[in-house]
Amino acid sequence: MKNPYKHVLGALGVTLAVISLTPASALADPPTTASDALAQLHDASQKQESLGEQYNAAQLAFQARQADAQKAQAELATDQEAVKQAQAEEGRYRGDVDRWVSATTEGADLSSMSALLTGQSPSDFLDRAWMLQEVSKFNGDAMDGLTRSLDKANAASKQAQQAQQKANDAAAQAKQVADGLQAQKTAATQAQVAAQAAYDKLTGAQKTQLKSDKGLPFDTSNVPAGAAGIAVKAALGQVGTPYVYGGNTPGSALDCSSLVQYAYRQAGVSLPRVTTEQVLVGRTVAEADMIPGDLLFFGTASNVHHVAMYIGNGEIVHAPDVGQVVKVVPISGGGSDYYTSKRIVG
Repeated sequence: MKNPYKHVLGALGVTLAVISLTPASALADPPTTASDALAQLHDASQKQESLGEQYNAAQLAFQARQADAQKAQAELATDQEAVKQAQAEEGRYRGDVDRWVSATTEGADLSSMSALLTGQSPSDFLDRAWMLQEVSKFNGDAMDGLTRSLDKANAASKQAQQAQQKANDAAAQAKQVADGLQAQKTAATQAQVAAQAAYDKLTGAQKTQLKSDKGLPFDTSNVPAGAAGIAVKAALGQVGTPYVYGGNTPGSALDCSSLVQYAYRQAGVSLPRVTTEQVLVGRTVAEADMIPGDLLFFGTASNVHHVAMYIGNGEIVHAPDVGQVVKVVPISGGGSDYYTSKRIVG
């Protein structure tokens, strides 16, 4: 990776050729040279950013699983109420059917022949026949209603069972994510402490140089119109804002993902807060086909940890590392682990 501190080291009169630290040894010993101190800071801050993004993604996953569990519980309550209503309806129809069955088994003759044999006159027969027809229709309706209510109750019961299983699964998933949160939070906190410790080892001159380095000069007069152009201007307007992990305050504290989120918000476009979700937005474009406003992501498919915005001419604006400020650098200054680019609008 082209070290983003190269021009700082140059200003301090130190060569980069002596940098040979590995991630495992970066914080093992106190730095003996300016290059050691800057390399340690860079390594530690990258670890912080990577683990921090993983923790943020885990938090979002936990919140999503909690929402799923709550939704599943609400569906379960609705389905259980439907079961009660269906069972009550079944009970009403069953009572009508039971009374009809009881009357029939106790000797009540509900046939038209009975009406003819017991009628005292043709008019009486017609009256009795009409009444028997109505009773038969009522009994038929009762049987149909009982059948429908039984089907409805069975369907509601099955749906309630499925809702119960869904609620159980959602709760189990939420617990699984929650169980892993503490370990990720601990790792992110340790990385943050390590990054701060590495920064504290820098000399006062190094710290001043980092804070004052705004990168390459830029010109906003050629920024294209439209939402992407508005986002580019908004991001460039934050050049000089200190990098703060987790920062979300334009003008005083931003990290890489909050910078691009803020920039696109000024254009009326909503982006998620963390890189692991931002990389899912928009459409993929080749690095060679990027236009101002496209976002570049660094890391891997399973661990996207950094994002920058392309501004044209092979340059990006990003919030880089601990102790630095939002700045404009060549694309290579974003990292050696370029992963993909996304076009958010257009």
